[in-house]
Amino acid sequence: MSTIWRPKSPRLLTEAQKKAKLKKDSEYEIAHLNLSADFRKGKLTQAEFEAAHTKQWKDYEDWAKLNGLYEEVTPEQQLAEVETRLTEEMNEANSIRQALGLSPLQLTEKVIGVV
Repeated sequence: MSTIWRPKSPRLLTEAQKKAKLKKDSEYEIAHLNLSADFRKGKLTQAEFEAAHTKQWKDYEDWAKLNGLYEEVTPEQQLAEVETRLTEEMNEANSIRQALGLSPLQLTEKVIGVV
């Protein structure tokens, strides 16, 4: 598992970041619409369209990371988030099971083949 990047919640962005994002989003949308129009008109092959679209998105992501709109999430953070969601889901399932008179589910770790 590797470190991932994901967009920050809009409520965590400064006003300057929000304005810059809106401007960049608009520029990206216009560029993508122009690219799509060129493809539909036959000016680009499927491969050329996909390559250009991939480059547009990569450029946007790079800009967003550089400007603090994305956050880096380590594997340890990803694991903690997933475990928290799993615990919440188990608690909800067990509440329903209890209401139905069923025994609660339990999570256990099982290590297989660790050397």
